[in-house]
Amino acid sequence: MKRITGEICQWGRKRWFDRALEAWDQAETKDAIMYSAIIGAAANCKEFDHGMHFWEEIQSSSLDVTDTVYSSVLKLLGFKGDHPTASRIWQQMADSGLLAGSKRQQSCLTGVLNAAASAGDAELVKKEMKAAQALGVELNPAHFGCLLKACRQSRDIEAAEQAILQMRDESIKVNIIHYTTYMGACARFVADTRPGHAKAVELEQKVLTMMEEDMVSPNDYFLEERVMLHLGIGNLRDWLVDDSRPRPSAEEVEGAAAVLQEAIEHNIRLTLGLRQLRDLIPALRDASEEGYALLNAGRQALPA
Repeated sequence: MKRITGEICQWGRKRWFDRALEAWDQAETKDAIMYSAIIGAAANCKEFDHGMHFWEEIQSSSLDVTDTVYSSVLKLLGFKGDHPTASRIWQQMADSGLLAGSKRQQSCLTGVLNAAASAGDAELVKKEMKAAQALGVELNPAHFGCLLKACRQSRDIEAAEQAILQMRDESIKVNIIHYTTYMGACARFVADTRPGHAKAVELEQKVLTMMEEDMVSPNDYFLEERVMLHLGIGNLRDWLVDDSRPRPSAEEVEGAAAVLQEAIEHNIRLTLGLRQLRDLIPALRDASEEGYALLNAGRQALPA
């Protein structure tokens, strides 16, 4: 049974759900750990209906539903973005007495918050966090990552800043993932509201200053969000292949170019999107309006 459970987990990590199911079918008997493994594999493979089928199956069986199983199904619902169901199962776990003292209570809460964050509802995420604290759950960096994800979805830059400040107040370490998501919220805010490049630079400097205060170093994904902020776009990869995008201003192009140069100077690996943009910068600088229209027509063939 242990061997089969390990195989299920392995295939789940490799995103090969059919093979996980084959391993599952080999087991003559199943226990709660195996159910947790197959539900977790379904979550990783985004086979949500399959995962919920196994959740319903174990509930109707004679097996005890352990905190490990709850953790797997809440992870699945977090990936799916199904907050109503996640909230109901979370409450079910609390009512059963399993939540109190469980070593998996934090990972279970992450699933609930991730589900709430998918809709971009920062207030709902904060409400769930506060309620969890009342139940004795200690907040961790992943929980604030979910809150920042909601802020990015809703373009709520003020709430994103407050999330970072709250982490500081609660002595929870802020990392580059948090700042990348914060910068992403700023980039999408600028893309949607078009407040001008000066505002983009102002937001950039605020994030960079806070990062320096927290002694957090940038990485490639953070720099991609910075580039998007300067260009006033919400998705770099889509922009690179969209022949209907308006020409960026000289300020926007130079801002993006400066970020790329900074990455090169600090030996930060460039994402595929940043490498494509790097090759495009000279043409963006030199192209006339007519030339830019012709350039757009060739974006689909950008080099990797």
